[in-house]
Amino acid sequence: MTQLPTLRAIALLLATAAPLPALAQPGAIVQPLTPNADRLSEQMRILGRSPNDVSALVEAGRLSGKLGDTDAAMQFLARAERASPNDPRIRAARGVALVAMERPGEALAMFASAERAGVSMTPYLADRGLAYDLLGRGSLAQADYRQALRMGEDDEVIRRLALSLGIDGNVAESTTVLNPLLQKGDRAAWRVRAFVLAMSGDAAGADKITASMLPGFSASLSPFFRRLPQLAGADRAFAVHYGRLAPTPERLADARLAPPLPAPVRTAPPVALASAAPVASAATARTATRTPTYAERRAERQRAAQAAQLAQAEAIRRAADLQAQQLAQARADEAARRTALAQRQQLAAQQAEQARIAEATRVEAQRVAARQAEERRVAAEALAARDRAEQAARAPVQVAAAPVPVTIVDRPAEPTPAAPVEVASTPPATPPAATPAASSAAATVAARAPSNDDVLARIIRNLDIPASELGVGPPPAPAPAAVPASSTTLAADAEAARRAAQAREAADRAAEAAEAKKLAAARAATAKKAAEAKRIADEKKAEAAEVARLAQIKRADPERHWVQIAGGANVAGLPAAWGVMAAKAPALKGRQAWTTPLRATNRLLTGPFKSDAEAQDFVNTLRKSGVQAFAFSSEAGQKVARVPVK
Repeated sequence: MTQLPTLRAIALLLATAAPLPALAQPGAIVQPLTPNADRLSEQMRILGRSPNDVSALVEAGRLSGKLGDTDAAMQFLARAERASPNDPRIRAARGVALVAMERPGEALAMFASAERAGVSMTPYLADRGLAYDLLGRGSLAQADYRQALRMGEDDEVIRRLALSLGIDGNVAESTTVLNPLLQKGDRAAWRVRAFVLAMSGDAAGADKITASMLPGFSASLSPFFRRLPQLAGADRAFAVHYGRLAPTPERLADARLAPPLPAPVRTAPPVALASAAPVASAATARTATRTPTYAERRAERQRAAQAAQLAQAEAIRRAADLQAQQLAQARADEAARRTALAQRQQLAAQQAEQARIAEATRVEAQRVAARQAEERRVAAEALAARDRAEQAARAPVQVAAAPVPVTIVDRPAEPTPAAPVEVASTPPATPPAATPAASSAAATVAARAPSNDDVLARIIRNLDIPASELGVGPPPAPAPAAVPASSTTLAADAEAARRAAQAREAADRAAEAAEAKKLAAARAATAKKAAEAKRIADEKKAEAAEVARLAQIKRADPERHWVQIAGGANVAGLPAAWGVMAAKAPALKGRQAWTTPLRATNRLLTGPFKSDAEAQDFVNTLRKSGVQAFAFSSEAGQKVARVPVK
């Protein structure tokens, strides 16, 4: 819970060095906008007349990066790259924005590429120097800062040079560089002074400065000041410029993008220390017992700070090695996890394949069993047909019976009236087995004493009269008896029946496969249609939600056009700044003041205006009154708050 106030205090302390000035105390004079903002406004006017002017786009991107508006810088440079993809100035300007985005390694790569292409580094020296500082190359940074100052005085470059010297432990030289700004009461210079004292081990002196600059935050910043001497050079630079106390994986990755840099220049320590062996004398003995001087104590502190820096660098190296080992272990664990997952998936696929094969085997076994049953049924039917044929072959064949001869007993004839003769057109066939019965019947007839009438009737009944004499056609020929089929015919019939059964089974299987394929295709088509419908519905739902969200944002804070007249890190000082500007420009009287944040600063705005052109007209009106301003358009959703003014 104590870390949050500390970080907030660090952020406020860093904000005092923002490019846009603010009022520190009521009644203080508000400084005009920085020259960078004025130049950016001029480039915007050029782009208003010629939107694809590459030089104006590159310069606008560079100035936006220096002012901390990295989003706008990248947009300007993207437009310039579309208009002129191979212009090396774009890479140099992009390096400025990358430094502001805390990516010094990539920024130095951009600067080096642009310089090889022939771009002069003069406008980029201050930003390249900061990139060197952030990578722990203070000597290169200080060389760039000094060269930039030879081209013209710049308070921000002076502050960066003083900080760089303080990071390297050159406290005296840092104080000499910073003194002109301290004498002018520059609050950002006093911030740098506090950091330099803290890095040299004088945390108490740093606390005194913050107590006067940021009342109430001195206690929160004390732990930060006491951490600074323990940090390495690059970590110190990130701490005093951006408030970052520990290296992050992103920062380490960015450092690897830096181009090869010259070897660091080893400079002598700022205070020369005696290293000769003492001479055994009374004077030496007296010197050994005297109290150390302030210079000696400071030299001792510097040696301790340098030792702490070396220890911190070694700790960072070890931490980087440990992080690399942990990363390698994490990658190995991830590879093992993926291998195990692949093995599990392969095992699941094998099990699924085995289950599919088992199911196919079961279905095939059922089909074979059904086919064998059908074959057995056909064979049984064929066998039954053969048995029936054999039985029919063994049965007697019915043929037309010949007239049975009748034995006529010689008896005296008795005259009798003629009686009708019954002639059977087809005499009944008598089986051979019935012959004994007929004999027994004849014996029975002979045994009893038949009458004459009975004998005569029997004789007449048994007379065999030819059919030709009776005028009747010959009897029809009897139907031929069934001839038993041969074994070859039966085997052929069984084989034909078996083949017919196999053909029916194959047709059934083909029909089942076609039906299953058709059903699977229908299911797949249905699932695909359902998935596509769900995807379309989800996309429409997401689009509707996004449209609703954007609409809500636009309703709450639509895109609007403003005129920025000032800015500052302290919101509480903006009303006073407005009063000063309104006193200079009568056009501001009666208008409402607004503000919106920009990194560590706050824009002081008026408006909104109906269009950018109307805002630019108001800028021209203010310029006639001596107030430097420029047009600004807030994006949809960007919060713009009222500033209470009288």
